[in-house]
Amino acid sequence: MTAFLSGAAARRPANLRDLGGLRTTDGYRVRHGVLYRSDAPRPGDPRDARALDLPEGSPWPPRTVVDLRSAAETGEPHPLADVADVRPVPLGASLTPERVATAAAGKNGLGWAYRLLAAEAGAELAGIVRTVADAPAPVLVHCAAGKDRTGIVVGVLLAVLDVPRATVVADYLRTNEVLPTLWDRLRAWGQPEPDDEALLGVDAAALEAVLDDLDAHPAGAAGRLREWGVGDDDLRRLAERLLEPVLPH
Repeated sequence: MTAFLSGAAARRPANLRDLGGLRTTDGYRVRHGVLYRSDAPRPGDPRDARALDLPEGSPWPPRTVVDLRSAAETGEPHPLADVADVRPVPLGASLTPERVATAAAGKNGLGWAYRLLAAEAGAELAGIVRTVADAPAPVLVHCAAGKDRTGIVVGVLLAVLDVPRATVVADYLRTNEVLPTLWDRLRAWGQPEPDDEALLGVDAAALEAVLDDLDAHPAGAAGRLREWGVGDDDLRRLAERLLEPVLPH
């Protein structure tokens, strides 16, 4: 735990990344500058893409924000509300920081909590698919730390685009590379570290549980999303918005 104590809080999002460049199984890749994931933006964060170490071609600030936090976690107006259409989509009580800690400590484990959230939040996930497909881009998806709720949403989006599971999980695990800075930032904004050190970061098995549920549907991830209310036209628009062909050299 001592590695996560002390140090100045980050003055920019610690867990921000553009999902552009991730490849699908069928010769496409996610476009740059369309879909971002992050921990919660804060007042005073830079508004310049270069100051955030975003790749060239990844504009900032976003034009649409999907905020997965509950009302109890927010309080103040969203710091990007002056430049973006902020759409609150609280994903229930299943994966608030407190519930994450409780679930991981119990006999069912964190994977159970992830699966519960996906099962409970089908309608919300369907709405997020439509937002990412249709809303002005770039679209930013975030929760508090950008790891659990954001990890599920991004995992579902990438899975339905036929990004290979190993790639989806590898992106999810990138949170573990920024933990000292991320927890400096979270502490500075009043979120204490969990008692269980395993909950500081992310564990592949938790997201794998959700991906297993998607794959268990006879029609795969697309079939599961159809059960949640996503139409074929929604999926087509999502793919058209996010994917581009990989051109031969």
